[in-house]
Amino acid sequence: MNRAMRISQPAAGTRRALMVIDVQPATLTHDGARDMKAFIHRYIEKTSYDAYVVATFSAPEGSMFARQLKWVLSADAAGPSDPTIIEAVMSKGKPVTQVTKTVRSVFKGQKTNDVRDFLDEYAIDEVHLAGFDINDCVLATAYDALDQGYFTFAIEECCGRTDSDRSMIDAALMILRKQAMTNNSNRLHSIELII
Repeated sequence: MNRAMRISQPAAGTRRALMVIDVQPATLTHDGARDMKAFIHRYIEKTSYDAYVVATFSAPEGSMFARQLKWVLSADAAGPSDPTIIEAVMSKGKPVTQVTKTVRSVFKGQKTNDVRDFLDEYAIDEVHLAGFDINDCVLATAYDALDQGYFTFAIEECCGRTDSDRSMIDAALMILRKQAMTNNSNRLHSIELII
């Protein structure tokens, strides 16, 4: 993914945060997902936000994933956030919070109000989402963010699936686009970046 790409970046609010969701190398099982991780890294390097939220996911024994889906992913197996992503975020010198979660939405990780309190502390009114899986944790986070009063946009070029399943990505994009919750919505002001 070394080619230049134009990305529309929304500008609906006044202070923005980037939420980097579940970019954990141990769960990126497809070349397309690993390419997406590299692109997310490049996006972080080329853009600027007022704050950053970095989330990691696991599905331990006893979680609803184990109970309902009969699927378990320990924190050790899922691994931490990609170190290059963490380094890129930290290099910005802006406020950062890291969230561990055993549920889909970043807003429901750790203590219930951690993310909301962090965003409010820095007067964030717009959040952009990047990461995995677009039809799962990204989508759940998008709805929670919107419901809590934040302008919310998934950066389409930076959201995917760990298995790169195009049909699932397209289905999620269709839902997000219908709600004007992507950077390619024609209902918002945006600037173009070359990444």
